[in-house]
Amino acid sequence: MKKPSSLYERHSETPAISEITDCYAGVVICTEDGLVIGQQRDDIPGIDNPGMVGTFGGALEAGETPQLAAWRELVEEETNLVRVATDFEPLLTDIAWRKLTGAWVVRHFFTIGITRKELNNLKVYEGQGWAIVSDDNPNVIPSWRPIFSAASERSRFVRT
Repeated sequence: MKKPSSLYERHSETPAISEITDCYAGVVICTEDGLVIGQQRDDIPGIDNPGMVGTFGGALEAGETPQLAAWRELVEEETNLVRVATDFEPLLTDIAWRKLTGAWVVRHFFTIGITRKELNNLKVYEGQGWAIVSDDNPNVIPSWRPIFSAASERSRFVRT
């Protein structure tokens, strides 16, 4: 199968199971009033999508479920938003090519709801901080826009 060219690219064709070597768990934060929040990545060389906005998250560790990995990553990346893993709602799962490592990755995404007060007090300890995700934010990782759109749609549905 031809490898996509971007850093993380969603792909319409599914690679063979034997070609999928990595697993990622990510979290999109949604506020009660409909804001969608992502993580502003560090702007340093050698990382995926430097300076761009993605989800909070990272690779699964041995023996972890995607939901537990999502919880662990959120706790590691910002420590003042205490939740339990069962508060994470599954959003979607896809397969993407990661150019940095040359690997196919299964990506599991979750959402978690917070209040505006919690957002105002949110402290992020990895990356440059949090960022509001909107259609006109040029720093959102292009191949991650569908994930944020799905979270935004869910947020609208839950509020109505």
